[in-house]
Amino acid sequence: MTNNGLLLKVLAAVIGCFAGAYIGQELLGGAALGWTVTGAIVAVFCYPLFKTLMERRARP
Repeated sequence: MTNNGLLLKVLAAVIGCFAGAYIGQELLGGAALGWTVTGAIVAVFCYPLFKTLMERRARP
């Protein structure tokens, strides 16, 4: 993986965190539904980054 690919995954994760916080807390009010939606959005956007970081760590 190139540094450019890693940078794009980091950028997507940051965008997902802000999008999840805005949609879940501001638009849905922060109740149980808001927290659930926030978690789902963050998980979808951060999964590629976490997977890449775990693969890089597993390599000797």
